[in-house]
Order: sequence, then C-alpha cells, then structure tokens
Amino acid sequence: MRKTFILLSLSAILCALPHASFSQGFFEKVDLGIDKFKYSKLDTNYIAPPQYKLMISVGNKTFWNHDNIHIPFSWNDPDIYENYPGLENYETEEILSRTSQTSLNLRVSYCGFSASYAFTLNGKGSRKAFALGSNGNKFGFKMGFERNSLNNARFRDYRYLPLMYSFLDVLYEAGAIDKHYSIDEIAHHSVYERDDIIDKEDEAKIGENDMWELDDIIRWYGNFYYAFNHRKFSMSAANYAQYIQKRSAGSFFVTGDINFTRLHAHDLLNTSNDTIRASRERFSAFGIALGAGYGYNWTPNQGKFLLHGSIRPMIDVYSHMDYDAHDWVHDDEGNVKKVKMERIPELQPLYDHKMKLTFGGVARVAAVWNISPRIVTGANMELTIRDNRNSKDYRMYNSCLNLNAYFAMRFIKNKRRY
Repeated sequence: MRKTFILLSLSAILCALPHASFSQGFFEKVDLGIDKFKYSKLDTNYIAPPQYKLMISVGNKTFWNHDNIHIPFSWNDPDIYENYPGLENYETEEILSRTSQTSLNLRVSYCGFSASYAFTLNGKGSRKAFALGSNGNKFGFKMGFERNSLNNARFRDYRYLPLMYSFLDVLYEAGAIDKHYSIDEIAHHSVYERDDIIDKEDEAKIGENDMWELDDIIRWYGNFYYAFNHRKFSMSAANYAQYIQKRSAGSFFVTGDINFTRLHAHDLLNTSNDTIRASRERFSAFGIALGAGYGYNWTPNQGKFLLHGSIRPMIDVYSHMDYDAHDWVHDDEGNVKKVKMERIPELQPLYDHKMKLTFGGVARVAAVWNISPRIVTGANMELTIRDNRNSKDYRMYNSCLNLNAYFAMRFIKNKRRY
C-alpha cells in the first residue's frame, strides 16, 4: 500500500511538470486580481501601495510592562477591627510586577499580512512573544501571545498583619523592643520579594510548604480596528510602511480588544497540605472591550517621511474573573494525582463573576522614512492599557509601553502600476 502511494505521488509530480509554466502564470493572474480588488477603492492621490509585496524587518524593541493584581479577601472575625486599629485599610493583597526588557524583533509581511517573533536580549527574567496580524487601510487586526516571568515580582500578604501585630506587641510589652509598631508601619514593611525567601544557590527548595513562588504571567490577545476614511487615510502606512501615505489625512476608528490573562503561582494563598510539591494556583481574567478613536498621518513630501499619531480609548463590555488552586495527593494505591482544592471562605471575593465597568485603550505615535522603494526605516511607541475587574474589586491590571526601532527591506515587485 505504501509503495503504491509513493508511485502515484511520483506520477502526479511528473505529470504536473509540463504544466508548471501554466500554473505559475495562473497564480500570477490570481495575485494580480487580488491587487486590483485591494487597491481599486483607494484614492491614489492620497494612498499608494509600495512597489514591492514582501517586507522583512529587524527591530530593537524595548518594553516596560506593569502588572498589578489586586486580591481582595474578608476577615472571618467581625470584631477584628476593634482589636487591630487600622486593619480595615488592608483587605486587599497585591502582586506587583514591573519588567523592562530589550528584545530583537523579527517580522515578515506579505501583502499586508505579517508574523513577528521577539528574542529577549537583556533584562531581568525572560519574555516570549509572537504575533500575527494584518494592517489594512479599511480593516486591521492583530493577535498574539506573551509570556513574562515574574522573577522580580512582589507579593504583599496582609492576612498575617494581626499575627505580626500581636507578636510585636508582646515583644514591646516585654521590653524586648523599644517601639510599638502600628498596623500601617507593619504593612509598609511587609513586602516580600522572591529573592528574599529563596536562596539562589538552593533552587531545589522551591515547592516546599514553607515557600511560595510567583511563576509567570501569560497573555493571549486580539485586537482590531475599522477606519472610516480608508480611501484617503492609511493605518498601514504607519505600521511598517506596507502602504505609502502620499498626502496628509486622518480618520475616525471603531476598535475592539479581546484578552485572556493568567498568572501562575505556587503556595501563594492556598498552601498545599501534602509534602509532594507546592499547590498550583491560577489567577485568570478574560475581557472584551470596544471603543472608538482617531488617527492622523502627516507627510510633507509625498510619503517619503511620515509622522503618525492615534488614540483608541475602549470600555469593557464583558469581563470574567476566576481563581482556582490544585494540589497533588496520594491515593489509596500510593499514586500521585492532581485534585482541585476546596475554596477558602475568606477568598470568596475571588469567585464573584459580576463584572465592573473599566476603561483601557491604545495610544500610538510613529515615524517612518522611506529611504528608497526597497528600503524603509522607522520607530514607533505604543502604550496599551487593559483593566479587568469584578464587582468585589478582584482586579488584573496591565499597562505596557513599547518602544520599537526597525530597519526593513522590500522584495517581490507588484504587478500593478500607478
């Protein structure tokens, strides 16, 4: 059967060889037809496609990323505020992560469709990112994936404030310390960093019951825009110059964003009861946002040089927050299995699925220089803000500032002439 399949495949290839020139001509005609469909609705006094279809660019991208996770909880003792004055101000734990890294960004674009991948060059921690998208004049979209390690993240655990307050109060009454610390003073110093509790020379200890670990945060996202004045305004001209903006123009947009964010941790809130390994915790947020905006392209010399500015504010129309934890236990036969841990009563606010109205958006500035029909260089800066929150103020907030400089070359000439 396998030999028969191989013989049939070889026969098909040999039969197709005489018609190779016909096939090549056919696909060239299809490609030309697509060009005519894409470019026929352009006002060519304002917009013209480049003379080449394929663009390969290399860029140096620096980003500053800020993640802030608010984790509300409730005290089981209703009289706890009387015994611990000031404790009412600390009913939300926080995970703070601020990352800045530089990466090498490779991007390939063909007829408006692009794919990119980023390699981390320096910075604390590691980052992986890739994206697919299309920057058309009328409609554009981008979808991608990011993973950032949380080596430099901080966790503020305020659930231990009553215990610390009582302990320090006993020491003060016994004369062991000279100062009586308030709740505010203790909370100000209760910032724990991963490096403070895990010895870098003994990483094998990660996973023991007396340690917590912030692992990573991943983000899947997709966004789109629709430009009303797409006959004269080209969003693509400011995104790696896939088109050329020959005269200055602006346009209003409708825009949207879909994002899924998940933070992974070990023994952070829900400590494992087994000595096999640490519990696995997941803080998740899914959001859909819609909005409108405006962009403008300014060019003084028929598109050889271009300055772009745009802003697209958005509002959440749907948000879903979640939290779960898993542990590893031994069954009756001694095998290790994964089980879902029971909910902790004081963490009930994390299980509330009612959304809270929040705002976000994208702001962008860019400069493009078309050195020649084949060579282009440019730089852009983009600020993206996403904010997902439930009615109990369980919140996953992210702001990311990207600064990118790139150099690109074009290949494969267009069949259509202007």
